[in-house]
Amino acid sequence: MKLTYLIYNAFGVGGTVRTVFNQANAMVERGHEVEIATMLRYHDEPPFPLDSRVKMTALVDNRSGSYVDWDEYDGPEDTSWHELFPAGLSKNFDSRRRIGAMIRFLRGLENQIVIGTRPTINLIIAEFTDPSLVRVVQEHAGLSTHTGEWREAIDAAYVKMDAVVCLTEADRAAYAEAFPDVRVGRIPNALHTLDVPRTDHSRPMVVSAGRLDGNKGIDKLIEAFGKVVEVHPDWTLRIHGDGPEMDALRKAIRNRHLYNHVFLMGPTRTLDQELAKGSIFAMSSKSEGFGMVLLEAMNCGLPVVSFNCPVGPRELVSDGVDGLLVRELDVTALAEGIIRLIEDEKLRRGFSEAALRKAAEYSPDVITKAWELLYEDLTAAK
Repeated sequence: MKLTYLIYNAFGVGGTVRTVFNQANAMVERGHEVEIATMLRYHDEPPFPLDSRVKMTALVDNRSGSYVDWDEYDGPEDTSWHELFPAGLSKNFDSRRRIGAMIRFLRGLENQIVIGTRPTINLIIAEFTDPSLVRVVQEHAGLSTHTGEWREAIDAAYVKMDAVVCLTEADRAAYAEAFPDVRVGRIPNALHTLDVPRTDHSRPMVVSAGRLDGNKGIDKLIEAFGKVVEVHPDWTLRIHGDGPEMDALRKAIRNRHLYNHVFLMGPTRTLDQELAKGSIFAMSSKSEGFGMVLLEAMNCGLPVVSFNCPVGPRELVSDGVDGLLVRELDVTALAEGIIRLIEDEKLRRGFSEAALRKAAEYSPDVITKAWELLYEDLTAAK
């Protein structure tokens, strides 16, 4: 099979990038021809390991500080698509250039499976690819997140696609109801490998990871950890990731006098190793499409304490079995959950063993086979 994944930014750290790379690596290992087309590129190396057999195409390359399109196009701007999509897509010059490059790229595809990973990309695939291609939506967000003109555009586009694939059962049910004439399925994200470092539970350390933005609720995690260190001052919290809230979070740490206990570690290319240094994983997200980092933490044997936010954590974590789910946005409950695991090593180790069993259900072999079967069915139906 020939597979082309369309992604917004393959050179930025994020859950979608990580899971697409995992899929691409697994598919090329099984002998499929795989390409990742990224809307932009500004670094030489991607943030996660990528098999050298996976072709990377940057639709717009800005490494030199000067935009270069994948086909070196230097003609007039194509404005014919501006009225087809939500107005915001054509307001910004950089966005228009990326979309123009993507349209030219998509028009040249033949005899392959095209996978879109972002609503903007899915709209363009539906409009500008040959209908004879197998066209698949990978939805990383819940249906309720799409509103207004975006929901109208998605309703019009997704009915043209061959399949919509969601990460959770709750999302699958919602999309199936909205698109009764489209094949809708659930295939969760796969771990990149089960062979990762495992915690030895020896360090008095809580770890967390994710993009430092408002949705991840890191400010609430910092507040919660302030309550933890009042009881257990020997424990520390390491937070891995980068994002627009970095400066505000640094200030919050200073204001709460937690600079000896809470550390913003920045982004990492060795997340498994960093996770395994901890003894507990904490998540404070307001919402999650899936919560891949939760699964990665469990794969390292970490028991989890997480807000029971919509969709993701409640499908990955079995409360009281491999982790604790606490009331959404309840800082005190989050702190109490962390303290409970700190004070009960037997419970912590029991959760750890259960977490490893849960992670094994998301092995690359299991998930990759599910994708292969879907693509074979869709190809046969054409």
